[in-house]
Amino acid sequence: MSYDDQTERERRGPAFAVALLHALGRTPIWMFTALVMFALASVAALPWVDWFSSTLGHRYAPGEVLSEMSEVFRFDHRGQLSDLRAGTGQTVALLGLLAMLFGVFAAGGWLQVFLERTEGHSFRRFLWGGSRYFWRFVRVWILTLVVLAVVSWVVLGWPWNTFVAGFLFGAPGGETEVLTSEWTALALQWTQAGIHALLFALTLVWADYTRTRLALQDTSSSLLAGLATVGLIVRYPVRVLRPMLLLFGIEVLVLWLAAKATGGLDAGLADGAGWRDVALMLLVGQAALAWRAITRGARYHAAVQVSRDLVPPLSRPDPWASRVGGPGGPQYPIDTTDEYGVSL
Repeated sequence: MSYDDQTERERRGPAFAVALLHALGRTPIWMFTALVMFALASVAALPWVDWFSSTLGHRYAPGEVLSEMSEVFRFDHRGQLSDLRAGTGQTVALLGLLAMLFGVFAAGGWLQVFLERTEGHSFRRFLWGGSRYFWRFVRVWILTLVVLAVVSWVVLGWPWNTFVAGFLFGAPGGETEVLTSEWTALALQWTQAGIHALLFALTLVWADYTRTRLALQDTSSSLLAGLATVGLIVRYPVRVLRPMLLLFGIEVLVLWLAAKATGGLDAGLADGAGWRDVALMLLVGQAALAWRAITRGARYHAAVQVSRDLVPPLSRPDPWASRVGGPGGPQYPIDTTDEYGVSL
C-alpha cells in the first residue's frame, strides 16, 4: 500500500473513530500495557491479600465478611490495618512512579507504531519506539509535573485565595465560611474545582501533543516543542481539542458502565456467593483497564493525525545537495575544486 493510499484510508471517518479503530487493532500492544499495569497493581495488593488470608483463615465462617467489613471487624483489627497501610505506603508510591515511567515508555511505543508506516511486527516496533524516545519523553514528563504544580498553586493556593476569593468575593484566605450567601460560597468552590480540572486536562492534552511533535519532527528540546504546542492549541483549539474531548467522553462512558456493573455485582455478594462472583468482578475490572489502554493509544493516534495536518515540517538542509551520483549508488561530494560536469 502506498503512502498516499494509507493516508487516505486513515482519513475516512471522524478522527476519534479512526483513532479508536487503529488502537483497537493493535491487540498485542494494548494487552501488554494493560498487563503491566495489572502486574504493578497486583504487587501492591499482595500484602493485603496475604494479611486477609491469614486473618480470615480460621477465625470467620466462609463468606461471613465477603460483602463488607463490618465496623466490629475494623475496630478489632484497627492496629493491624493501620500498620498495614503504613507498611505498604512507600511500596505504593514507588509503584506509582514506575507506572508513570511506564506510561512515558508506552507513549514512545504508540507514537513509533503510528508514525512508522509499515505493517507487521507492531509489538517489536512498540518496544523499539519506547526505548528510542524514552529520555526525551521523560523531560516532557518532568516539565508536565512542573506545569501541573504551578497550575495547582495558582488555582488552589495563594493567588486564588488572595485575588479571587479575597479581593473579589470578600473571603480572605479562601475561607468561604465567612460569606453570607451559601449559594455564593458553593458556586465559588465549584468554579475553583472546575477551573482546576479544566487546566489539568488541558495540560495533559498539551503533553500528548508535545510528545507527538517531538516524535514527528525528531527533535529533542521538550521546552521548545512545548512552547510550539501552546501556539498550536491557541491557533487551532477546535481541531486540536475536539478528538481528545470525544475520546475522553467515550472512555468515561465505558468506565462508568464498568463501575455500574461492578457495583451491581458487589451489591449482590452474600453469604452464598462464591469464587465465580469475585472472578466476574475481576474480569470486569480488567476489561476496564484494557479499555483505558486502548483509549490511551487512540489519543496518540488522534494527535498524530492532527499534528500531520497542522505542524509544518522542519526545513532541514539536504545532505545530498552538494553531491552527485545515481540513486542507490556511490555519492561524490562537490566543492570549488571539482571539475565534474553533466552531459546529455
